[in-house]
Amino acid sequence: MKIIKKLSAVMMSLAILLSFAGCHKQGEIAVTVGDWEFTSAYYMCALMNADGEARTKVDEALAEESDGEEETESEDEEETDYYSEKIDDKNFVDWVKDTAIENLEKIAAYKTLCEENELEISEEDLSQVESYADYYWNSYGYSTFYEPNGVGYETYKQYMTDSYYSGLYFEHLYGEGGEKEIAAETVKEKMVENFITANVLEASFTDLEEADITTTKETFNGYVEALKNGTRTFEEIYKEHNGTTDEETTSEDTEDAPKDKYASVLGADDTTYESDYFDDAKDMAVGEVKLVELDDEAGLVIIVKQDITADEYYLKNLDLSVRHLIADDEYDELIKKEAEKLGTEINKYAVNQFKVKKIEYPETTA
Repeated sequence: MKIIKKLSAVMMSLAILLSFAGCHKQGEIAVTVGDWEFTSAYYMCALMNADGEARTKVDEALAEESDGEEETESEDEEETDYYSEKIDDKNFVDWVKDTAIENLEKIAAYKTLCEENELEISEEDLSQVESYADYYWNSYGYSTFYEPNGVGYETYKQYMTDSYYSGLYFEHLYGEGGEKEIAAETVKEKMVENFITANVLEASFTDLEEADITTTKETFNGYVEALKNGTRTFEEIYKEHNGTTDEETTSEDTEDAPKDKYASVLGADDTTYESDYFDDAKDMAVGEVKLVELDDEAGLVIIVKQDITADEYYLKNLDLSVRHLIADDEYDELIKKEAEKLGTEINKYAVNQFKVKKIEYPETTA
């Protein structure tokens, strides 16, 4: 009887090992879109990214719902049950699975369109992808998320590389000389509408005693008066406030650098430079100085608005971001139509081994 029990235990362990190995069969094709084949590991990478996107959407929706409501300590500590939530009227798990497939279809469409137009990722961009992938994997801790879920570094790097094809074809289509080129004047107008440059000086009241807060307020009011009167420059005030020297702030002038090294870009909502101070600065006149008091006595901010059009650096470096603001919706529809033309085949045996609810997340400590 003991022998039978031992044999049963061994067989059960072997079955578990075989089922796990089956989930990660080397080179197994999970999804095929047109001529592009995606392995099981690549599909899992897409599934994990879709899961992360879904969780962000849920967090943002819940934050909007609770906006203005007073939270209790127990509510703060309560974990979100993501799987009970819906996104776009679809249950969480189905949204994640559908989005993972949709993202693979988009990647196939990007790569197909780039191939048809003889577009290749530059060596410089490939090198940059590798640097980013290595940094996020080894220094930012992505390995502790992906590896336990069966995704290795090479698959993760390939997924990152493939994402570059989207920008490559977008620029080919909507950039200068492209079939759907956006006029330079339109780009400039959209930039002015969504981006502001300003000198920004911040002071946080977190962990400060009441006396220190009072002193900081007096100091910042003095800065504002000096800036308005023209008795001090922003650079002088910045160095004083941050305790920096000329040696620490001086950098070599290059052609690809802003005229004012202390300038910050403030972007509207849903832009690459989204800023909490955009609305405060939007209606200011160029050169105007404003002192902003943050909500809940969180701190102070000095804003000195600049003219973003006075420096060609921003028109050049924000060009693609602005073109995306203008054309992204149209581009997304175009890519969806291209993906539909390719056709999608799903290896259900391979895909169904991966469960959204079994995606492992690294444990975090408070």
